Amino acid sequence: MLLQPSTMDFIFSTAFLVILLGLSVAVGFMSKKKSETFNSWLVGSRNFGPIVTGLALTATWLSGWACLGLMGIVYTFGWSGMWLAGVWTLVGIIPTVAIFGPKLRNRFEQMKATTVPQLVGAIYNSRGIAALACAIYIVLLLVYCVGQYKAAATAWHVVTGTSWELSILVSAIVMAVYMAVGGYTGTQWALAIQGIFIFFACTLLGILALAMVGGVEGLNLALAQQDPKLIEPLRPDLAAKPNLQFAADLIGLTATLGLFVTMAAGFPHNVARFIGLRKITKRDLTIMTIVVFITASVPWFNLLTGLSARARFHAELFNIATAKQDAAGPMVALALGAPISGFYVAAVFAAAISTLAGMVMVMSGSLTRDVIQLLKPNLSDKALLNTARVLTILFSLIPIIWVILRPPDLLAYLMAGAAVGLGCIFFYTLAVSLFWKGAHKLGAAACMIYGFVMTALGGYYVYTVAQWGWGNWWWATFIGCGIAYFAFSKIGTWKSKG
Repeated sequence: MLLQPSTMDFIFSTAFLVILLGLSVAVGFMSKKKSETFNSWLVGSRNFGPIVTGLALTATWLSGWACLGLMGIVYTFGWSGMWLAGVWTLVGIIPTVAIFGPKLRNRFEQMKATTVPQLVGAIYNSRGIAALACAIYIVLLLVYCVGQYKAAATAWHVVTGTSWELSILVSAIVMAVYMAVGGYTGTQWALAIQGIFIFFACTLLGILALAMVGGVEGLNLALAQQDPKLIEPLRPDLAAKPNLQFAADLIGLTATLGLFVTMAAGFPHNVARFIGLRKITKRDLTIMTIVVFITASVPWFNLLTGLSARARFHAELFNIATAKQDAAGPMVALALGAPISGFYVAAVFAAAISTLAGMVMVMSGSLTRDVIQLLKPNLSDKALLNTARVLTILFSLIPIIWVILRPPDLLAYLMAGAAVGLGCIFFYTLAVSLFWKGAHKLGAAACMIYGFVMTALGGYYVYTVAQWGWGNWWWATFIGCGIAYFAFSKIGTWKSKG
């Protein structure tokens, strides 16, 4: 039987959200003095330690998808949905912290880069490549931003029973304010705070959800009684629907592993967390890795929450018109009652606005630095700073229009599509370039164009007409990006020597 929100659910949700937003705005204004020039707004003083950096990275990595969308996946498909729903989360993020992170931090410093696209352009000694990277980032990140607002809107509406528009608009405005005022420094501190919210709320929710259905034994028994297929690790019966290949066969399973590895290293809002990192020792690196390992384990607890929702509510959530399976996490929170429900709502907002903040900073800073300044090199520092601040507000609000007019049906699908493109493209053009000296701008351009085209085609052939298998699409995008990157880099090198 579905549950109805109570007054206490609303009160605690409002209270925890006010605390979260209040702390975020406070650190934004406290960081104002460190963000009074365009460069300092973009990168701060570059003296953040491993704990704050680790928490901030966790916050941008654990998006609204991780704290709400993945629960809808396992609620729908059972254990077989775990491959797309976050079981690989640490396999993806830990190499980024331990291997790519220090190298990225050093590259930002060596090349005096203040944005991720600028770093990409500096690696290939091409402003055109920087501009192309900026354009691709903006298009795909806007798609990903929609998913963040959808996650927060769903959690708020289901748990409080009230309209979500005001809460989303207020949160977006608050986020825009602390970013515009505090720049990178304020945003990094706010992300760290949000990372703490996410970890404690979602971990507690997962533990209590599992206890609610009788532990692991009770969970699996309840799932098996509904449908034995819900406890299978892979479901060949889903192969008939190509867009569900991630849960159906080994191609889909391995593709989800590749997805998490590539997007962890390719997401610009993840990479940007290392811009402000101080020069670290081996001890610092160990601390940062441990912080991320602990806090970024949240999706494993969220898997338990989503599966517990299926055990507790059976297939009833599919009948919720506005949320359907994405209501899995919020409905479990309602079942556990206040204050847990309010704490969870704040965690979803923390996950959503933290990822949004990282993305908006990338988009506004990059568009100003890598496109507008390129076209108008004589703009003053103050003009550049004001432009970036205005763009921050615009990029914070634009995705809300999409959410209001046509919200995506299942959150994880939309965000996985954008993640395929961002991961495959920038895994090569950014992460691989740290280790391969033969990288050339022609290879980078070919990789970006191929990856972007394949992302667009996948949106149609995988999700619209369901003719391409999801795993086949990811592998075709990943392998094709690699071939384009290496082959055209060789061609560019030969032409340069000739």
